Amino acid sequence: MLPDERRMAIFDYVKKNMSATTDELSNAFGVSASTVRRDLEFLASKNLIKRTHKGAVINSPHAESSFLVNYNYMREEKKLIAKKAITYINSGDFIALSGGTTSYFLADEIINSELTDLTILTHSINIAMLMLESKKEFNLILAGGVPRKGSYECVGDLTISVFKLFNIDKYFMGVNGISIKGGISFDSYEEAAVARETLKSCRSVYVIADNSKFGIVCPSKVADVNEIDYIITDGNIPKEVMMTFTKAGANIKT
Repeated sequence: MLPDERRMAIFDYVKKNMSATTDELSNAFGVSASTVRRDLEFLASKNLIKRTHKGAVINSPHAESSFLVNYNYMREEKKLIAKKAITYINSGDFIALSGGTTSYFLADEIINSELTDLTILTHSINIAMLMLESKKEFNLILAGGVPRKGSYECVGDLTISVFKLFNIDKYFMGVNGISIKGGISFDSYEEAAVARETLKSCRSVYVIADNSKFGIVCPSKVADVNEIDYIITDGNIPKEVMMTFTKAGANIKT
């Protein structure tokens, strides 16, 4: 396991259990106590956890990891999802991209594709910068508003007002949670508000999320799983989980 993957796995462990000791994490991940302490210091520097004398506690039950921390977590899975998602995009489309690292990988895939004449609406500063610095001449629209630290996404009434101005062909949405009872959900109610408004303005909705998001319920629900046209994920979903979601009306593409 790469260091970035281990750190995110440790974060998920602490988040799930609310707290963990250094010895507990050392045994769980098969690394030395000194390695665990360095990982915890890194996570604490990102305000994801709080260090304690014996280990760490989560900042809040719904603590969000930052874009920089998430970038290398499940990286290969996100690249695979991006390659699958781009097959649903045609030249001339008007698409919207949410924030988040999976959307960022999709944006990078778009830049390196043969697609032309795309109009791309996003509220992600990172994605907008990636597009602006590329050699592609897409029609880029950045929905400004109040930028959020960590996620680099604009939110609020101003952001939402921009999304209301357009009729969007396809919306590609990275999310924090996918479950049958909890639906499609976000940690941030502000980001969820932008997503809800975008759903009203688009013809097709594509959730792009790796397998770690399945079974997760976050505070801010956006839609039920059967209200999404496609959920594009990697191939690491157990068959029994797939069957359960299919019975609930979810259209999952792996």
